[in-house]
Amino acid sequence: MEEDRKLMQFHFISNAEISTHYHQNLDLFYVMTGRLKVVIDDQTYYLHQGDIILINANKRHYMDGDEELLGARFEIDFHLLAEQMGSMQLLFWCNTVADRNEAYEDLRNILDRILEHYFEKNGMGGLHLNALYYEALYVLTSNFLIKVDDSRVNTKDTQEQSRMWQIQNYIQANYQKQISLNELAEKLYLSNAYLSKYIKKNFGMTFMEYQNNVRIFHAVDELIHTNKNMTRIAMDNGFPSSAAFTKAFRNMYGEAPSDYHRKMQEEREPAKAAELTQREEKIIARYLKYKADKREKEASYGSICTVDASQKGSRLAVNTRAICVGEAYSILHNDVQNQLIQLQGEAGIRYVRIWGMFALDECVNKNGECNFRKLDTVLDFLVKNHMKPYMDLGYKKTAFMYTPERYLKEVVHQGSFGEAVFTKVMKEFSLHLANRYGAEELESWYFEYWDESRSEDNGVNDSERERKCKAEEYFRNFEIIHQAMKRVSSNIPVGGAGFVLGYELQEYKNILSLWKESEIQPDFLSFYSYQYTAIEEEGKKYRRKSIDTSYMKNQILLLRRFMEEEGISVPELHISEWNSTISNRNLFNDSCEQGAYVLKNCIEMNGEVDIMAYWHALDSYSDYYDSNRILSGDSGLITRDGIHKPSYYAFVFMNRLRPHVLSKDEHAIVTTNGRGRFVIACHNYKKLSSYYVLKEENEIKMNELENYLEDSEPYNLKIRLENVQNGTYLVKIHYVNKEHGSVQDIWGNMECQKSLADDEDEMNYLKSTAIPHIEMKSVVVDHGVLEIENIMQSQEIHLLDIKYQDI
Repeated sequence: MEEDRKLMQFHFISNAEISTHYHQNLDLFYVMTGRLKVVIDDQTYYLHQGDIILINANKRHYMDGDEELLGARFEIDFHLLAEQMGSMQLLFWCNTVADRNEAYEDLRNILDRILEHYFEKNGMGGLHLNALYYEALYVLTSNFLIKVDDSRVNTKDTQEQSRMWQIQNYIQANYQKQISLNELAEKLYLSNAYLSKYIKKNFGMTFMEYQNNVRIFHAVDELIHTNKNMTRIAMDNGFPSSAAFTKAFRNMYGEAPSDYHRKMQEEREPAKAAELTQREEKIIARYLKYKADKREKEASYGSICTVDASQKGSRLAVNTRAICVGEAYSILHNDVQNQLIQLQGEAGIRYVRIWGMFALDECVNKNGECNFRKLDTVLDFLVKNHMKPYMDLGYKKTAFMYTPERYLKEVVHQGSFGEAVFTKVMKEFSLHLANRYGAEELESWYFEYWDESRSEDNGVNDSERERKCKAEEYFRNFEIIHQAMKRVSSNIPVGGAGFVLGYELQEYKNILSLWKESEIQPDFLSFYSYQYTAIEEEGKKYRRKSIDTSYMKNQILLLRRFMEEEGISVPELHISEWNSTISNRNLFNDSCEQGAYVLKNCIEMNGEVDIMAYWHALDSYSDYYDSNRILSGDSGLITRDGIHKPSYYAFVFMNRLRPHVLSKDEHAIVTTNGRGRFVIACHNYKKLSSYYVLKEENEIKMNELENYLEDSEPYNLKIRLENVQNGTYLVKIHYVNKEHGSVQDIWGNMECQKSLADDEDEMNYLKSTAIPHIEMKSVVVDHGVLEIENIMQSQEIHLLDIKYQDI
């Protein structure tokens, strides 16, 4: 008879040493005190207080704790979770030692609440525990789950995806039957020989091995949770005999299934559970009291921003005053020029990132013969209007995206030159720029070389040798660029290589090691930041959207730690592209949510990196047949018709800050000019939910946006400025929310009519109303303290301008 099964259960661990083993259920370990060593396959992690690690199904692991160790082991029933999630192929990446994510703090708080109810496993306490288990699993699946059978994690083309799904689904659906390679080949209209090679190449094992893996995967669940005999388990899971089952099981687990069953039953016996000592109970009580006090303190002061106005403060960084335009020659269009002038004037944009300068038929032919007159017009415009070129010299393509895996349009503008031609072009290019603009001007520009060799699959299917060869080719081209520009002036900044945060942490090594061994050093390292993460398991890379509210900051902290461990140091770090999404058809791009997202990241990353170039400046970048509406989900700051989005005003608010930072926290940055004026930018950004993670980005509807948020509660940010001069202050509040200044919501109230673009009066109405709302009030200070209560609605952004009035 099958045992009473629970989706999740836990017990405390102390002085643990568990020999190498593996099992189907998931294990989540949480360290309260001491240190826990965890070895998973060939990776070793050392967990300390507060660290969490989740061990996936059937992963070999070993653990050893020191004398001070006190932790909790949470066992998650894989089979029940798979039923709940509708997939038998689940993979988690949850490891605080190797990853950073704001969701880890949410998970810690829930685990602490579970531990608080350790002695209440029955009755009402048991119901409360079950509720907390589901809450913990919700955080885990929302933030750390990779569904490996999800189409969006597969980077192969559509035909490849379809074939692999067919193979997986057929075997999963028929594993209990006697099926053959011949049957499957007939269904796929393939030859036996071709299908056999295909499965070996893409699954890393033979058809029989993969089939047996699936069968054992299900059989292990019965070994753990039932008392069926071995023959019954073997027959129920598709094995022709108990002997065949035993042989396949030994090959995978190194022991007989009967021995494994006996061992699992012994481990699950209540009598075997370790009893807590009196000392451990005291440690638990002390630890939980500390956590409870910490939560109470955070709740009491989380909505109050207290600032000593007499302090000078730190210098405000201007790292966010950069944007990506895209293909260089698009700047020749009049509407693009007008919108860039607006961005420079109101948002203070200083750097404009462009590429495609060497596009064939534009200024260079295949033999390296150059004519830079057209490019001169582009660069002259930028320089004349007080903007600095940030030139990506890599071989880029224009790609409009529905989702990270689905192209709306893809255009290749240029191809790679041979080494001799590339050397010739770069020499002529650098000398031309020096003669036209002067070395001193070029020293204020940036020259980036993106590594296009990783653009298609990020090297997922490459061997170590192939990756090294690509790195060496990239480095040779970088050296050509570096030498050409440094001949003009050693102070011209040259860098690269456009690594992708969250994807390529381990792949940095190949190129960085070449730089370390060379006399040539980059002046800056460049990275792309989109809210996606990837992990590599057994040679395959799995991706997912991330809803970490501090994704960029956490990824940069991981990067800095990696660089420190590898002994890598560079003068500057750049985020040369950043956004929440790579999609050009995601309606969040047009919304108040995007305005709050931009302002949050600009505040949070202020001073963390040297340059942050927003992807991308203008909707005209991805103008296409399907963009005949006022808004189409492109990530530009300005629409094709010249209407400013909430994200545009986020940059405007940042540009209006004063030069000295008095305070910065999760929701606000407080600045001053040191002479009685204070300017504060703040937001109420809301975290996206797991519903967003599972949704195709181009399928999001405008009236559903709030459904993708964790909550829509207002936020009361109380500002308290201490040691200010007594007298009267004028407080001017600029804000954008769904009722005021949001072009998406205004257009929605006009029933999203397409015809508006043809009506001048209606277009003028949209432009004139899609601006921040303004309120003003006077505040009298007589005890040196200025207090303002500032309530923000969900996804609202504010700019508070506070001036002393001498009246």
